[in-house]
Amino acid sequence: MRDFLKISAVAVCIGLAGTGAALAWGAIAVDHDFGEDPEDPGYAMVAQGHPTPGAAANDALTTCQDNGDHCEVVLTFQKCGAYSASKTRFGVGTGTTLKQAEARAVAACHGAGCHVVVSDCE
Repeated sequence: MRDFLKISAVAVCIGLAGTGAALAWGAIAVDHDFGEDPEDPGYAMVAQGHPTPGAAANDALTTCQDNGDHCEVVLTFQKCGAYSASKTRFGVGTGTTLKQAEARAVAACHGAGCHVVVSDCE
């Protein structure tokens, strides 16, 4: 019985180790305090590789606040995430590929001049 428990525990550990990347979270935080240039959509920061959505959001927000005063987390994601913006609108998107996440973010922005500001995959 003891051997069975040891083997089961090792199997569980190996199984969890193999899913580590699949369990990683990323987040995007942005500063909507736009710059002087009318085309400037603001500042965005992405954090990745965190064990929980909260940890990813906290890292993205903290890093964003190092560069801006009006930061907020706009997206947490597990696979791929993207943030698009124009001077007056923004949108976020997720997907299984970077291209899919970016297309969804631009579509969610709903406006002329929307373009991908930041995107990443875990």
